[in-house]
Amino acid sequence: VEEMTRPMKIFSADMNRRERRERKEVWMHAARICILGLLTYKTIFRSNYSSISPSSYTARGSFARIGIPAPPNFNYATRLQREKLEQIGRWWGCHTCGSRMILSNLGKNKPKFHGDHIPPVSVAKQINSRWYRQKLGWKVSQKFYAQCRNCSNKQGGMLSKAVNAGHRNLHRVGSGENSYFHGRRLRIGHLTGGAVAVLSVGNIGSTDDGKEGELVEASR
Repeated sequence: VEEMTRPMKIFSADMNRRERRERKEVWMHAARICILGLLTYKTIFRSNYSSISPSSYTARGSFARIGIPAPPNFNYATRLQREKLEQIGRWWGCHTCGSRMILSNLGKNKPKFHGDHIPPVSVAKQINSRWYRQKLGWKVSQKFYAQCRNCSNKQGGMLSKAVNAGHRNLHRVGSGENSYFHGRRLRIGHLTGGAVAVLSVGNIGSTDDGKEGELVEASR
């Protein structure tokens, strides 16, 4: 273990040129792996960095992909918007928990997803009631996101209880310990580690072949 971690030591009392070169190569390789992982997660697997954290019930969920602009008067989604949200939900899943409701006991033609205001109506109204927003005429813009019935019911229960209790920061009600933990739900972004490992092993293999070729040439 000591021999494997020796090149990664940042500070050392005495280091020769070979050890400095090894340390530089190891840290450059680590930086390449980090950058490759971030780019693979974002560009190839089309995942959001925010989806790593648990989903808040009162904010844009970790699985949110496509949102539809909501009207400024807090109205519900129209029929066309509900049909679009149903398609989004069945393709991308609930923006809070990621469920596509495939095994739902609802009928095939019955809607499985609701149009969730984000931020929720009660949260938006509380934010709009702040004195500086009223003075400046600033209003919170909302979007509809596809949300399954289970998460919609849980969100409604949380907010109703908080409103009745006179909670001053409704946008925090669905976060923290009340948020949805999705760490055990498999997503395509979880393939990033394997993809980076394959690319790294291939790169190391080609580098080793090049070094062997150089040694052979030098021996000749």
